[in-house]
Amino acid sequence: MLIDWFTVAAQALNFLILAWLLKRFLYQPILQAIDAREKRIALALADADRKMAEAEQERDAFQIKNEEFARQRDALLIQAVKEAKAERQRLLDAARRAADELSAKRRETLKKRCPQPESGTSAPDPAGGLRHCTSGADRSGRDQSGRASDRGLHTTLART
Repeated sequence: MLIDWFTVAAQALNFLILAWLLKRFLYQPILQAIDAREKRIALALADADRKMAEAEQERDAFQIKNEEFARQRDALLIQAVKEAKAERQRLLDAARRAADELSAKRRETLKKRCPQPESGTSAPDPAGGLRHCTSGADRSGRDQSGRASDRGLHTTLART
């Protein structure tokens, strides 16, 4: 078998021309498209990292603000509870004073209306000598008209 050197050289030249054409018109645009895509991906990743860092900073700032609001809320709640307790105590003290004043007025009125028993006829009365003159009050703490007497008021205040 004989080798035709002209055909071998022509095929080699055709191969080189085909390789140059493929590189010029096929491989180069594909490589450029791949490079452009890699650059876009790198830019998108960098942008995503930047946005992630911004989001973390905003989250941290939000958490700090949220903690500050929680501290302020707790402080206001504690202050409101203290004020409510002080107001409750003030109202209870005022109610006790008013009850004591009403009780004193009632005793004065009863002393004026009822005569004092003779000192030698009975044992000392812890009610201030007024037990014999009840002015119509029964043991339930209500008088005959159904109104609460001061005994019921003192019992109610003593429970609180």
